[in-house]
Amino acid sequence: MTGLLELREYLKQIYAKYEVYLKPCVKFLTALVTLIAINTSMGYMSVLKHPAVILVIALMCSFMPKNFVVLVSALWIMVHSFSLAAECAAVVAAVFAIIFLLYLRFSPKDTIVVLLTPLLFAFKIPYVMPVAMGLLGGPMAVASVSCGVIVYYVIKFMTDNSAVFSATDAETGSQKFRLMLDGILDNKAMMVTIVIFALVLIIVYVIRRLAVDYAWTIAIVSGIAVCAISLLVCEFVMELQFSVIAIALGSVVSFFICLAIQFLEFNVDYTRTEIVQFEDDEYYYYVKAVPKNVLAAPEKKVKRINKQHKKMATKQEKAVSTIKTSHGVSRTTVKTDVKSKNRVKQDK
Repeated sequence: MTGLLELREYLKQIYAKYEVYLKPCVKFLTALVTLIAINTSMGYMSVLKHPAVILVIALMCSFMPKNFVVLVSALWIMVHSFSLAAECAAVVAAVFAIIFLLYLRFSPKDTIVVLLTPLLFAFKIPYVMPVAMGLLGGPMAVASVSCGVIVYYVIKFMTDNSAVFSATDAETGSQKFRLMLDGILDNKAMMVTIVIFALVLIIVYVIRRLAVDYAWTIAIVSGIAVCAISLLVCEFVMELQFSVIAIALGSVVSFFICLAIQFLEFNVDYTRTEIVQFEDDEYYYYVKAVPKNVLAAPEKKVKRINKQHKKMATKQEKAVSTIKTSHGVSRTTVKTDVKSKNRVKQDK
């Protein structure tokens, strides 16, 4: 445990020292991974799949605000949708307009959530997001998580029905438009996921704010359990084609990721809890103080060995001063003899 605490403090020091350089790198990697994931799942326009284009856009995102990454990702999806079918692009544009209105109204600071939620769906661990936002955010984060879920299911629906949308028959234009609308509005899996994620986020938020020991751990366990059980029940009752194995494995991985988040953000020692009571002119105060686990990162100690250098220098000086002259007498002895003779003369 001590080693982990030292590592955490060391990472904090590194981030504080190189924050100016780390933030652009994080935005660059986020944009790069997001664009690659979109190209992998959709990839209907070959120009956007070129590595040079992806690198240039990701590099541009690294010097822009965080919201710019969300805007670029939305435009990326729209261009791929237009390459698949114009009807898809129109519906996607309308959906994104509604999403941005909700996003900017309720949780404009949770930009990364809209990007990470579809990515976590792709990695089969989307249950991290509602639990993490319940720990780190507030109830308004439901809007950001819900927007991320909608984006994932819109992309998934277009990918699953790409053969239908890619048909070139002009008479099926209205059918494509209707199919796209029905695929979004009548998507039971998307609606159920939004409701369950919102419920989990609220449950985790309420529990972690309770004044009980190990509140964050209880919140994590409760959130993961509620999320997994709810999805399994909906799978058996409504037949939504959720993978039971994916839910089980994803819940386990999400649990450990949330524990890592707790270790980094809320690591306290409940064994040293103190109950403090004091008063002023108007109130009595009963305060529960739980100390944090803080351990200073070990400083590097450099031991300077200067005595040996001084000794070597003095030895060299003595060696030089004791070099014998051509008469076989050292210079130091000659100097001492002259001084002694002068002293004898003065005494006489």
